[in-house]
Formats: sequence, structure tokens, C-alpha cells
Amino acid sequence: MVILFESFGNFATGQPTYRGLISKKSRGTIKLTEKGFSFKSDKDKIVFQILVPDIENFYIKKRFKLPTIELINKQGTYFTFYPHKIEKTSYSTSKKLTKDLFRQLTRLTFKNEKFVLFEADGICWKGNSEIDNKNLGKGVAILTEDYLSFKPFKESAIYQVSVKEIMRIINNVQDSAPNVRIQTINGVNYSYTMIKKKFGRNLQDKSKTVKFYNLIHQAKEYKVSELIQREQQEKERINQIKSMLQVSNRLKLDMMRIALDMEEKDFTNKVFEWAKEFNFVIDGDYLIVNYDTMSEFLDNLSNEQLIFRRSAIKVKCQNCGNLIDFEAKICPKCGKELN
Repeated sequence: MVILFESFGNFATGQPTYRGLISKKSRGTIKLTEKGFSFKSDKDKIVFQILVPDIENFYIKKRFKLPTIELINKQGTYFTFYPHKIEKTSYSTSKKLTKDLFRQLTRLTFKNEKFVLFEADGICWKGNSEIDNKNLGKGVAILTEDYLSFKPFKESAIYQVSVKEIMRIINNVQDSAPNVRIQTINGVNYSYTMIKKKFGRNLQDKSKTVKFYNLIHQAKEYKVSELIQREQQEKERINQIKSMLQVSNRLKLDMMRIALDMEEKDFTNKVFEWAKEFNFVIDGDYLIVNYDTMSEFLDNLSNEQLIFRRSAIKVKCQNCGNLIDFEAKICPKCGKELN
């Protein structure tokens, strides 16, 4: 099992008192693996675990002048812990190790078994204009092929944007304050700038901000091409069903399920729906199709199967604000030519 983080530290359930937080009973080994967080008590050797699916939220909080991480599970229980700067010295905490542990927790909970394309400390703003921008503070930005996530260090909120819902990516890295602004299909704006630690100060990192901008573009292009490919696959499946119906109105259920690439339980439920709606007959292992409703059935099948079609990706017209198809050259609502 891969160990992502390990350190001697203190751990307590709930929001403990100062004495309870630094007591010898609270000392032990903090460990983070791909399965989740664990703490082994140094005194009684009891192991406490929080699995990744059970983690609801977490953030850094200064408690009794100690930089700690507070974690909340799905049941609403709080846990407070921090790594030591010096082993087995509960009074000496490490701000650096606490942030390292926070970053690993963020990566673990946000990657969702996807490859991480980009990860860095940064600052994020949310808002639709310069006036109503809300500074979300410093935190960790993580980009995977599916989501752009930002987890502030000191705030319990989690900010996530689906890559397929990103409409525009604006490059402002030429400015004195370099940042990348994205706009979602719902018109929500997020601005990001990456930071680095130098001489004890947080400075804007232009090179990482540029890299961030380029990788978001690549992730968006990949997601669009993936949707196009899935659309083509679904069309091929529908054409295969049409070919079967050209030679016979009796379709073997197993062959039909395989052609549509559906789970057995979902397919069984659908077959009964189709039989009722289109006057089909289920005869043992066969579905007998009614020729009078065949065209209507195929149209319905296309609508159900092409769930990844590009019409699912909508963008806002910059002129009238209406949602339109991703590939449209001219807005059908206002007639404006689109970029």
C-alpha cells in the first residue's frame, strides 16, 4: 500500500480542549494512504481510520495557536489533528507539514481515480465582474480530465467546475497580476493565479499560471473529442439495431443488449418499457417488434442512447446570452457570427 504521508502527531475526536488536544493519550502516528486517513495511538496502540468515501470536508484552523486540520466525515463528526515538527513533542507543531498533509488530503479526495494533470498552490476569485469578485483565499488547485477543483486552506467550502461545462478560458498572464479566468456555461466566472513561496513570502508564479492555462485548454479539447467519439459509438450501435431489423422483426434479447452495450438489469427494465410503449411482444429470449411503430422506436432509441452527444455541450452567445450548440458558427437567436 502506497503511503502518501506519515508523521508523528496528535489526534482527537470532536473539537477538543487545549489539554485534550496536546495530551499524551492523543499522541501517535498520522498516516495517509490511498484508502484514507489513519491514526495509531502511541500509548494504547489503537488504530482509528477514516476511509476516503467517508470524508465530507476538511480545512486548516488555528486552534490554541496550533495549526491544525479539522476533518468532518459523512456522519457530521469532527476530528482534529496535526503533525509534529519534532517527533513526540506535542507542543511543537509544523506549519509546513500541516500544509503538506492538507495538500495530500486534497489530492486524495479530488482525483477520484483520475490522472492529475495539474496541481499547485494558488489564489481563486469567484464572481461575474470585477466588482462582485469574491476572494476565496489561498488554497490548492487541482485539474483532472473531468474537474477543475479548488480547496481553500482555511475555508470549509469546496469549489469544483466540470471541464465539459467550461465555456471560455481567458488568458490574462500578460498583465502585471497574471491570472486565468474561466467562464462556465451558466455564466459563472472563476479567476486563478498560481503562487510560490520565496524568501518567506507568497509571490505570483507566472510560469505555473501559464502552464495552468495551457493544461485547461488541453483538458477541454480532450473532453470534447471524447464526447464526439462516444457520440459516434452510439450512432454505430443504433445502426447495428437498424441492420438487425432489416432482416427480421425478431431480435434476440442478448444480441440486442450487447449491441447497445447496456447493463443486464437496465436493459431488462428498458425492454418492458419498450414493449408497453410501442406494442412489442416479448417471446422468451426474443423481442418481436411492431413494424407500425418501428420508426418511432428507433427515434426514441437514438434519443436515449446518445446521452453524450455534443448537444449536451452548450455555450452562451456572447451577444444575446442564449445557450446554443457548441459547434454553431452563427447564433440562431440573434444572428451574430461566433468565434
